[in-house]
This record gives sequence, structure tokens and C-alpha cells, in this order.
Amino acid sequence: MRFSELTGVLRGPQDDWFDPVLSEDTPLYVDPFLVFEDEDPLFADARDTVVDFFSSCRDLVHADAGRRGRAWEKAVRMLTFPEPKEFALGLAMGSPFGSGTDAHFGAQMAAALDVISLALERQVDYVEAFALFVPGLGVDRISDIFCNILKERFIQYTQRVCAAHGISGETVRVRHASWSRTNGRWSDARLDLPVSPVTGGAVLLTPERFLQDIPQRITAEGFYRWAEANVNHVLREELNFDLAADLNGSMRAERGRRLAERRPDVAFTFVDEVAEQVDPRPYDVGDDPDLLVRWYEAGRAAGEAAARCQAPVSQPSEEGFHAWLGTLVDRFQHAVEDSDLWRALWNDELTRPRKEKIVQAIAGQLWVVQCEQADVDISREANVGRGPVDFKFAAGWKRRALIEVKLLSSRKLQQGAEAQLPQYLQSEQIRSAYYVCVGFADAHFAEERLARVRDTCAAYQAQSGRTVTARFIDARPKESASNL
Repeated sequence: MRFSELTGVLRGPQDDWFDPVLSEDTPLYVDPFLVFEDEDPLFADARDTVVDFFSSCRDLVHADAGRRGRAWEKAVRMLTFPEPKEFALGLAMGSPFGSGTDAHFGAQMAAALDVISLALERQVDYVEAFALFVPGLGVDRISDIFCNILKERFIQYTQRVCAAHGISGETVRVRHASWSRTNGRWSDARLDLPVSPVTGGAVLLTPERFLQDIPQRITAEGFYRWAEANVNHVLREELNFDLAADLNGSMRAERGRRLAERRPDVAFTFVDEVAEQVDPRPYDVGDDPDLLVRWYEAGRAAGEAAARCQAPVSQPSEEGFHAWLGTLVDRFQHAVEDSDLWRALWNDELTRPRKEKIVQAIAGQLWVVQCEQADVDISREANVGRGPVDFKFAAGWKRRALIEVKLLSSRKLQQGAEAQLPQYLQSEQIRSAYYVCVGFADAHFAEERLARVRDTCAAYQAQSGRTVTARFIDARPKESASNL
């Protein structure tokens, strides 16, 4: 369900707000660079607000002179950010209930502020800069941090939209609704806002012009590569790095973080250089070239078409749960190979396949329709102890199974069958799964490639006693039925 469906409001030409899906995150982010350039009085001083936030946290860190006392603990609490589920944005495209950045990240950010402020006389205005000091601080968490710091502005923006359309709200508690430099703490609030039927919490809107499918512009690995080209004398003389060493990505990232800690001045030279090169442009929500917005409608339409044309699925028995799950894969395969769903898995020009996350999202929406009929719970991107599995299905404790969806072109195709899916099954003590592989080119269906996947799944099944079935979906362009 989108926000417009919940409220019965249709967006007009004068509306600039993004219409989010409330049940799953949309893989777009609020781009700080776009917000910083905005002229709306509500957001015009956004950069100053970010600077003020981090300077207040820095002052708390310095108040304890690095002794990790009460002021330090207060700084860590300020730098702990819950998932802003009110926006329904982010990478996972699963449930809007995410993890945010916990106290572990908060402590590392506080330590980074300490290092930065002792070495430099400058303010931190780019949240992305923390990615050079804190491992695991990816684009999703950076966007979460930014939205938390400016949440009060987005609350006012949402209330402005609601007032313009006569949308009534309810009094609902909002975490981290505002923060105070004077008190050095976050404040929750009970506010009149639209309420999501999925989370039971508030819905917050954002202007479309702030949204982007952001690549991570500032990374520790990218910083190290830049340093190799620009300050290799620092790497050799101060850190004694062997520049001839053959390093993988994680090794470069570790070296990048070590360099940032020793030389924050060099790190911020890199940050400023990246910032100068950024040409921020919002994602074209209207044309939606990468189907980052309309994946919901594409998958839902295919699921409803399957429900109309095929017999309704009933809730499966314990013994038949794996076979029942196979019927869901059958319906996705039929929609792709024998209907027109394959078109949604390609760009509009049919020159480039969609990203794996979009293929997964479309399949998921098709399966949601079937699961609603059968009263089976489907969880998207469910965390099962060693990371998120694509889909988890459950009708009670004994009837549970997984589906992992991979592109046949993926570099991690074999790893998914050998390690990833078996680990998910073991973590959750689930007995069955499907490994659904989608291909877009003739080379993807080379028998050798398919056989490796089949043999890997069969070997694991024989060794573990769990049922793992490999399935292959042909998403190559199809000739129109009228031309056959």
C-alpha cells in the first residue's frame, strides 16, 4: 500500500512529495548534497544544522577529555540513531523495521570526532566522512543518520502536505523527533501525523527532489586508492605500508581507516575533493528508469493476474510445504517466461537487465498475493543470524521455508549455493529452501553453469538431510505472442 492509497489523495502537478510504499522500503535515499542545495526555507539551513549537531557532540566528547565519563556517554547516546522507519526508504527493501546505528557505532563516531577535532580546526558537515573512520557505516546508515538529525524538518514538511490536502492524522509517538544542543539529548514527541497501518507509527514524507539512488561516494577503500595516487609518501614514511602489496577491497579499507585515524587532515582533503566533484541530481521518480519506484506495482499486478487465472492456493500441510513453495516459484516462472513480466525485469529500451534487488522485489510482491490467499506469512530480507535471507515463509513453526533469489550473472552465484543458503537454513533450523536463479542472456544458461548450481544444491542436500531445490528462470526477451 502506498501513502496515497492510505489517504485517498492523488498527487497533483503542484505536489512535490514522494509517495512511499508503506509495507516495504523503497531503495532510494535522502541525499545530503541535494538537501544542502535546497532553497525551501524549511531546509535552507540544513547544512548549518548538521554542523551544529556534530559540534555539540564534539563538545561533549571534549568535556571528558577522552576519559569516557558521563559527558562521553551522553555524546554516544546523541550519536546513536534508530532506523527512521517513518520514511520507508533504504537499501534492504524488506520490512521498514531496520536496525539503524546502535551504541557500538555511536562510540566509534564519538572516537572519530575526538580524533578529527584534536587534529583539525574545522567542523564536520558531511555525514559521509564518518565512513572513513567507522567500519560498516554504509550508505543506508548514513542516510538514516542524516534523516534523524533533520527529522524535525521532515515532520514540519509532512504536516504542511497534510494541511494542504486535508489529511487527518493521529497523535503518535515519534522517536528522535528533535534534539537539543543545550541539553545534549534527543527528545521523543507525541505529534499529529498520518499513521502507517504496517508499523503503527508515523509516516514522514520527503520531497522527490531530495531522493537519489546514491552510490557510496566516500569509502575507506576509495580513500586508500586516492591516497596511493596522491600521498603515497605518507603511506610509505608514516605508516610503513608496502605499496607493492596485492590487496583486496577489505585490506584497502582497513588501511584507509588507519590512515584516516593517523592523518585526519589527509582524510578531509579527500572528502573535500569528492564533495567538489559531486554533481547532485535527484533520481527521476517520474520516468523511474531503474524501476526503483514502480517495482511494487509491477510485482503486485503479476501476482493478481496469477490469482485470477489460476486456482487459488490453499494453506499447505506440513508434509507438503516445500512442494507448495514450489508452486510459488512456478507462478513466478510462468509470469516471466509465458507472460509479459520479463519486460519489467529489463529497462524500457530492453538493453539492460534490472538490478538483482529489483528482480527480488518484483518476485516478492507476486508471492505476497499468493501468501495472502493461503494465510502464510512472508518476510522480506528477514535477518536469520548471519545476514538477511531474501524470503522467509512461515505458517506456524513446523511449516517454514526459504527462497533465495540470485541472478545467474552474479559473481556470488556459487557462493550463495555453497555457503550462504546453507548458513541461513542452519541458523534458523529450517528444513527446506529454493535457490531461484534468473538469467538474461544465452551465456547464463550454459549447461556447465547450471550443472554446478544443481550439483552444489544436491551435495548439500545429501550431506545435511535438508531439501534444497535449484530453479532457473529464463528472463531473456521473448517474441510477442502475436508474432509467433
